[in-house]
Amino acid sequence: MSAAVDRQPRRVAGIYRPQPAKTPGPPPRPGPLAQLCRTANTIRAHLERTVLREKGMTWTAYDVLVLVCARRAVDTRTAATEIGIAKATLTNVLVSLVDRGLVRRDLHEDDRRRVVLRPTPTGMEFARQLQGRVDAEQARLFGEPGLPAGDSLARVLRTLAMRSRQRAAPDAGTAR
Repeated sequence: MSAAVDRQPRRVAGIYRPQPAKTPGPPPRPGPLAQLCRTANTIRAHLERTVLREKGMTWTAYDVLVLVCARRAVDTRTAATEIGIAKATLTNVLVSLVDRGLVRRDLHEDDRRRVVLRPTPTGMEFARQLQGRVDAEQARLFGEPGLPAGDSLARVLRTLAMRSRQRAAPDAGTAR
């Protein structure tokens, strides 16, 4: 047994002081952010299984393709930051997207060390098809009773993301 368990009652200046009674509190419960992350991961996995897998895509590859198509041109650093993945992960995903002819890599016009991602016509069409299927599955999930409209939920989540980025931005400059 450890010394902490075998301890005798404390004596302070000759006065007996019993150990305070330890009442166990309620068990820890996940907070709203933890629950939100779990739910998002569950929905992401569901969409990967039901929509993306048969097209040979992962959620990360889909996310990269949609971002590149939406922006028409985006550098790798910005893409990795916006999606929330490491540049090495982005590089691995791009190998697949470039090999499939969905995205092309070009050198930046001003800084030849940087790479700019652009969608190909095939990539634009493929992204439109996938987006339609993902949207249909999301509509099915959000269309069931008891949930707020999908766009209002998305608006709340975007607002939370913007707030967290704004609060994190001043800290980013001091970390260097």
